[in-house]
Amino acid sequence: MSAIDINIEDARSLFPATGRLAYFNTAAVSLGSTALEAAYTTLIDDWTRSGFDFARGEQAGENARAAFAAVVGARVEDIALIPSVSAAAGLIASQFGPAERGENILIGEREYSSNHFPWRMLEHKGYELRITPFRNGGLEPDDVAERSDEGTRLIAFSAVQTASGHLTDVPAMTQIARRVGAWTFVDGAQAAGALPVAHYLEDIDFFVAPNHKFLLNAARGMGYCFINRRVRDSLVPTCAGWKAGAVPFDSFFGPEMTLSPTASRFDNSPAWMAAVGDEAALSLFDRFGPDALFARNRQLVSELRERLTDVGISTDVPPANESTIVAIPIGGEDPGTLLERLSDAGVVCSLRDGHLRAAIHFYNNADDLDRLVSGLRGR
Repeated sequence: MSAIDINIEDARSLFPATGRLAYFNTAAVSLGSTALEAAYTTLIDDWTRSGFDFARGEQAGENARAAFAAVVGARVEDIALIPSVSAAAGLIASQFGPAERGENILIGEREYSSNHFPWRMLEHKGYELRITPFRNGGLEPDDVAERSDEGTRLIAFSAVQTASGHLTDVPAMTQIARRVGAWTFVDGAQAAGALPVAHYLEDIDFFVAPNHKFLLNAARGMGYCFINRRVRDSLVPTCAGWKAGAVPFDSFFGPEMTLSPTASRFDNSPAWMAAVGDEAALSLFDRFGPDALFARNRQLVSELRERLTDVGISTDVPPANESTIVAIPIGGEDPGTLLERLSDAGVVCSLRDGHLRAAIHFYNNADDLDRLVSGLRGR
């Protein structure tokens, strides 16, 4: 089947594991595609025969940067290459000097550690950490508004919570931040590549995503950080190296330092292997079109929720907060027994925070949904 005649329903043919697995673990790590296999096979063959072409790795990083920008609806010049969510959070946390009286940082109580621990470190600089309890599986704007004031310097949260699948009302959160003059830092690990984010991207300050989940490449060490132009020039690139230069290949040595005028001044040296993989993996978004993939995801998750309702299984997240991650209560069933039963049926999920986590991506289909629901019923 060629790239010309393939459609979104046939996308699973590009992911060989779907031939035997009903895979619902993309929120942990994505499946590998034939595009990824071809890219890595060629890379390793060339490396072993002729040596590693690091310029090829650098170009792959630039191509991947552009592809990610297209997926999330950003300008290429607003994207920095970073190794992880926590690295991006650490970069932003490093911008804060000693706290003045009343200054505070607002974070979620059950936030994933990459978007929790770096901000906790600011307590050493005197900032009050306003740790906000989750409601409905995540941060709710009303709770954040109650705890924010003119001393709030940053509000950090996930676009989609990794354990519960809670979809945050990002526009409401940005309005709160704007009202008090705070930055917004959004962990997009479970949103980028799964759901549209372009409609709110320009209203937030920082949006970061790694490559190994819904962006389809499991080679960690490569990620992307949107840095809004309105705050970019006020930041100090504390990890600047040669890659941060205006012309990276001319920036190996001192004494001059001419940094890039774009968000690439905050780049870390990319992981070349990951960059080559990202270039190939992200090409699938271009092949089908991000909007088609997002629509496919919404359709599939709606069908899964309907099937669960039909068999009397309810989920905790309100409809307004539903995402492509479905957290399914397991009741009194032994978690290990449940996972073993599903695994025997070829169904792959995760357990997170007392729930079975099923993550939908476009390579799933109706048969996968039926296998999951049947496995939950013990058939």
